Amino acid sequence: MVSVYVVGAGIVGVSCALNLLEKGYKVTLIDRSSEVKETSFGNAGVIARSSAFLINNRNLIPSLHKYAFNKSLGVRLDYRYLLKNAGWAAQFLYQSLEVNSDKNIRALNRLIKPALAEHKKWLAQAGQLHRLQEGGWLKLFRSPNGLNSTGYEQSIYKQLGIAYQELDEAQIQALEPALNPIYKCGLHIKDTASVDHPGEVTQAYIDLFVARGGERVIDQVSRLSREGEQVVLHGEADLYRADRLVLAAGPWSNDLLKSIAKPLPMCFERGYHQHFAVRSEKRLQRPFLDAEKSFVMTLTSQGYRVTSGSELKDKDAQCSPDQLFDVMPFARQALPFGELVTDSLWQGNRPTLPDSLPAIGPCPQQANIWLAFGHQHVGFSTGPITGRLIAQMIAGERADIDCAPFSPARF
Repeated sequence: MVSVYVVGAGIVGVSCALNLLEKGYKVTLIDRSSEVKETSFGNAGVIARSSAFLINNRNLIPSLHKYAFNKSLGVRLDYRYLLKNAGWAAQFLYQSLEVNSDKNIRALNRLIKPALAEHKKWLAQAGQLHRLQEGGWLKLFRSPNGLNSTGYEQSIYKQLGIAYQELDEAQIQALEPALNPIYKCGLHIKDTASVDHPGEVTQAYIDLFVARGGERVIDQVSRLSREGEQVVLHGEADLYRADRLVLAAGPWSNDLLKSIAKPLPMCFERGYHQHFAVRSEKRLQRPFLDAEKSFVMTLTSQGYRVTSGSELKDKDAQCSPDQLFDVMPFARQALPFGELVTDSLWQGNRPTLPDSLPAIGPCPQQANIWLAFGHQHVGFSTGPITGRLIAQMIAGERADIDCAPFSPARF
């Protein structure tokens, strides 16, 4: 039986493992940690087609002045890190030109469109469908003119067939009576679902994988090498020989890839969150984004989760949660949540490639290695469909969607 190792037990890795197991392979899922605590843990748990509207769209370059001197609540820059990765930054801006970003948006939409159906499949099989809510999510504005800034975004939603509705103050209060009446207008993006805790859902998928006969190994893989037709994983506890290898280690994927092949151009958008107790009988019904104060709030199984924006910084740099602390007073204006949940401060790194599209496909320089990383902010949405596509490629089947835009060979 062909043995496949999947490195990385986040949402992308476990989705690859489940799909490969379903196709009859002998699958081993290997990760340095026994807990889900990285990017698959620290996100809003949103499965949103609207995420196809990329950050590096045509509006990015005209908006760059807002991010200078790190006065923006939504984006913080480590200029030394940016200078060190000037080539990545230049490509990121180049991909924001309309001719490029429109193409990338359409490609990402094809990847996101089946995301909810894939999650439903695995949630049902894991006995976790009760965690899913299909009430959409909200993008809210404190200024009555806030919707004026969303014209291009709404035009993309219409092109892609994403269901949404403009909201006034009264409609917002009707949908979310738990919110204080500070929001004057917004968008209800209906083609969206969410889960009550993405880390716990990912763990449920891991448990399902093990229950179905998959092997789970906890070990730190430090490098890769070849031995004949096999790929060798060098762990701290042992050596592992794989007929096929899927590299789905998120921010750490390049660290392993460079030991055997050319790494991909990748930078990291760090994010932070904290949890707070639920104090009122009125509870938030769906996640929402405060578009002007740049935070997302969602109700999880551990309380209200407040998530800050993006900090462009090295993944190994010191924790610097000022961005999160800066938005906290505004979050408290929005909703009367309770005390801080002890030890709930989290930081993680979103691995981003210059075109904001993931790498999904065979490694150009190495046979029998497949890459599945670089999902930036949408890994929880697109992890399950990435797993299906990787399994189809390894099995020699025709992929359900055109994977050319995600080919690692594009760099």
